[in-house]
Amino acid sequence: MRNTWLQEQLAAISDEKNQFVIAEAIKYIEQLEDDNESLQVALEGNIWSPKKWNEKAEK
Repeated sequence: MRNTWLQEQLAAISDEKNQFVIAEAIKYIEQLEDDNESLQVALEGNIWSPKKWNEKAEK
């Protein structure tokens, strides 16, 4: 998890009763972080694509 503060807070409230729920929440947050990073990279690639640079010149 990239957000260390959030990870520390979740670890602080974790106990035997909710350990599974906290672990699954952490996995879900990590998946969201990975999805966000993938989307960001894809969008940056689209914005910085050489094809996009010449788009107006071609039209």
